[in-house]
Amino acid sequence: MRKYYTLFVYELEHQKWFNYFGDYDKNVVIDERDDLHENLYHGILKQHMCIVGTRDDQTAIDAALDKLNGKI
Repeated sequence: MRKYYTLFVYELEHQKWFNYFGDYDKNVVIDERDDLHENLYHGILKQHMCIVGTRDDQTAIDAALDKLNGKI
């Protein structure tokens, strides 16, 4: 399996992390994060964004999200 990078975003309104964007190329995900921050989409701050590398299967991505949200 290949490494997959996911941009997770913390939404203050819901007080939890969400899966926002993902790609096999980390630089593409970094660019997406930077664009999101520059446009202040819904007032999201850079410290409310996190890029996590996992295997490229949904179970691994969901586990990373659960870990961010304190479910693991």
